[in-house]
Amino acid sequence: MPCCNPATIEIVPISVGWLSRSPGSFCATLVALAALLTALAAPVSATEPVQLTRDGRLKFSPVVSHDGREIVYVELADPTIYRLTRLNLADGSTKPLHPDARTSEFEPAFSADGKIYAYLKTSGVLRVNLIIQEVGGATLGDVPPADGFSGMRSPAIAPDRKHVVYSFHDGGHQQLFEVDITGKARRALTTSRGINNWPAYSPDGAEVVFGSSRDGDFEIYRMPASGGDAQRLTFSPGQDIRPRFSPDGKQIAFTTHRDGNAEVYVMQSDGSSPRRLTTSPDRDDYPAWYPDGKRLVIVSEQGGRHDLYSISVE
Repeated sequence: MPCCNPATIEIVPISVGWLSRSPGSFCATLVALAALLTALAAPVSATEPVQLTRDGRLKFSPVVSHDGREIVYVELADPTIYRLTRLNLADGSTKPLHPDARTSEFEPAFSADGKIYAYLKTSGVLRVNLIIQEVGGATLGDVPPADGFSGMRSPAIAPDRKHVVYSFHDGGHQQLFEVDITGKARRALTTSRGINNWPAYSPDGAEVVFGSSRDGDFEIYRMPASGGDAQRLTFSPGQDIRPRFSPDGKQIAFTTHRDGNAEVYVMQSDGSSPRRLTTSPDRDDYPAWYPDGKRLVIVSEQGGRHDLYSISVE
């Protein structure tokens, strides 16, 4: 669970015998009552985690809208279908992003201005297509799996909306590829051994941060958005995965197993000063930034239940 738990206040019954006590005791009791009422009326600290959903269904891959009003995430709608769900942060209501979807859809990604989004859609057994479309509009691109194999994962849209980067199985390894916004002109960005996955653009579009097992363990790397030499940012035992640049590009949030289970960390964009944000006996995962750069939405698993939480990074 998130590292902080909302404080609880125990209300202890007070005997009415104080009515017959001395004036000094009477005043002391009034002071105590005033302090209690003040504590009850105090707002929850901005640093406390806020639970956003309570249904407990399996969830993953949340993303906050560009205006901070909604979160789109993946949930298990029935035993066989994953759907994209919209959470209204003002009233807590949810509804499907695609009400008529009849196959699984997952791993949504939105452009910085919220006008275009990409996601993965199943199109048969072991087949996953990359869909790129306008919000509320036309489909711009539909990238089928090469050779009928569904190795596509983790799309991300460039800030200028000209390219989409994603992970794809190629030649026995998982590489990062780039296509234009119509799904054409595919080009490899990585050629290393192992698995390269979870790409995310920097806010200026100049770099991509991603996770890779090229050196054995999964670590976080960054490289030019056009490809080229990658700089390793983490060096810990245990997987470091799912990195995301903050809106100002100064920090990177990520999931790590360095403490024995999945927890959410944040570090400077050069890999320095890693800082743990969650402490869970189960699992905290899938960090995504709010537009203000002060909070993250995460998926927290507690006792087999999966829900969204908002946590502070300050």
